[in-house]
Formats: sequence, structure tokens, C-alpha cells
Amino acid sequence: MDLKKAMKPLILLIVLIIVFAALTRALTHSETLSEYAVEHPEEQIVTVAVTPDVSEGTEPDTDSVDAGLQAGTEGSEITDINPDISDGADPGSALKPEYSTEGDMLNRVTLADGFFYEDIPEIIKDKMKGVSYPLDIDEDIICYDDLKYLNVLYVDFDGETQVGEIVCNAAIAEDLTEIFHELYKADYRIERIRLIDEYNADDNLSMEDNNTSSFCYRVVENTTRLSNHAYGMAIDINPFYNPYVVYNSEGTRITPVGSEIYADRSDAVMNPYRIDKNDLAYKLFKEHGFTWGGDWNSCKDYQHFEKKSK
Repeated sequence: MDLKKAMKPLILLIVLIIVFAALTRALTHSETLSEYAVEHPEEQIVTVAVTPDVSEGTEPDTDSVDAGLQAGTEGSEITDINPDISDGADPGSALKPEYSTEGDMLNRVTLADGFFYEDIPEIIKDKMKGVSYPLDIDEDIICYDDLKYLNVLYVDFDGETQVGEIVCNAAIAEDLTEIFHELYKADYRIERIRLIDEYNADDNLSMEDNNTSSFCYRVVENTTRLSNHAYGMAIDINPFYNPYVVYNSEGTRITPVGSEIYADRSDAVMNPYRIDKNDLAYKLFKEHGFTWGGDWNSCKDYQHFEKKSK
């Protein structure tokens, strides 16, 4: 009897709780997840698996990641919130210059994806300073403001797309960007396009490595006269296979060292990278108003295209 009396308040409390809960749901129109699923069978419940942020130099906690995935797997679809960028991604996204100009495009002019020219970024100036751009340079002759930095794509000797860097005079920046864009579309092969600063501004080392380059403040070999490269108004294309040949009283001198066999311009099969008047590079440079060193009389500079300096 005492037990029944003691249970009455407890039973009354339970009834009140149930009634209160029913009223609350009725007033707020709320429902449980299972009830929602019953009433909306056409909608699929998706569990999202969040990929943890892994800081540089640390390993993710694989146990906790696996546990989280397994917890949401049964009866549900796992959706990774990290998007798949492979579908529809920028094909040149992996071919970007090594510096970032985000927020400051440096007066950039873009011809196509991967082909643009702009004012020289500070990180490039730091590379050039004391190298291709000497500390004692006569800035009345040439200065950074007269030059542009070019980003171009090219197809290397293995048929792979690469990113090339060129510094040239602002007067020919548009020409070179357009020319290299046409060469790239035509699958024209160029072994490498690097700033000559990577060779300590040594033109012989750059040529021996078959590097295509433009600006370098230097004199013409064995003279005191500034080269058109010093003005950024000239460029050398695949120089090892298109050597510089000088005729004088002492005989014939061919540079770079090792390229002597390619001074013979008669065999296109032996030299598939030979520039001649049937070559696409020759035709494009001529269309843009450049002269070719292969047309010179006192010497032959088969790698060389230039416009008149200021």
C-alpha cells in the first residue's frame, strides 16, 4: 500500500513530461531524424567526412580519421568536402612561375593561359642584381623600368610542356610573347628557357646548355661594344644546335664549344633543331620585324634574332 502511494507522484510526473513534450513538438512542428526520413523517402541522408588539416611536417592521426569514416559509412554515402580539382581544372595550374604576385599584377599583360609579360617582380630583380644586371650598370643605357619579365610555355625535346622565363626589353615583350605562343601551339621544340642568371650570366655556359635567353648586360665577345642582349633587344634560340660562327684571318671560330658539327647547315636530318629560312621560328621572327644573325656576312649567328636597340 505504501509502495502504491509512493509510485503515484512518479507516474504523474512521467505523464506530465510526455504531455509537455507532445505539446512542444506540436507547437514547434519539430520532428526526429528518423521521422523525417520516413516522411521524405525521396531524400538521401548524406554523412560528410571532413578531411583533417595536416600541418606541414606533421603526420595525420590515421586512427581517428579511419574511425570517423567507419562511423559514418554504414547505410550512408560518404562525401569528401575537399573538391576534386582534376575535372575541369586549369590545365596550366601546375605550370606557374615560382613567385606569387597575388594582389599585385605588376601591369601584367596576358596573351593566353601561361603566356604573359609584366614589370619585373622583386624576386626576379634579386636574382638579376649583380649578375645579368651588374651593380655598376649604366642605367642611362638600360634599367629595370626598360625591361619586362615574360612567362611562356614551351615543348621540350622530350615532348613535355615546360614553363620558360625570359627578361627582355619592353619594346619586344609583346612580340616575344606572341612568337613563343605560336611556337608552343605548333609543338616547336626548345630544350630549355631559363634566365641567364642561372648560369651566372656566362653566355658560353648558357649556350653549351642549349639555353634560350634574351637580356644580359654584356659586350660582344672580344670587343668593348655592348651586345644587343645588353639592351634586351635580342634573343638566342637553341644556341647549341645553332652556333655562332666567326670568320677571320686566324680561321673559323665556332661557339659554343662542342657545337662545331652543327656549323654545317647542309644536313637537316643530322640537325633537326636547325634554324634556316624554312624554319617556323625564322618565319615568325621575320614577321615581327626581327633580323636574323644567319643572314650576316662577316659572321653567322644562327641562334640570334634581334631588333635595333634604342
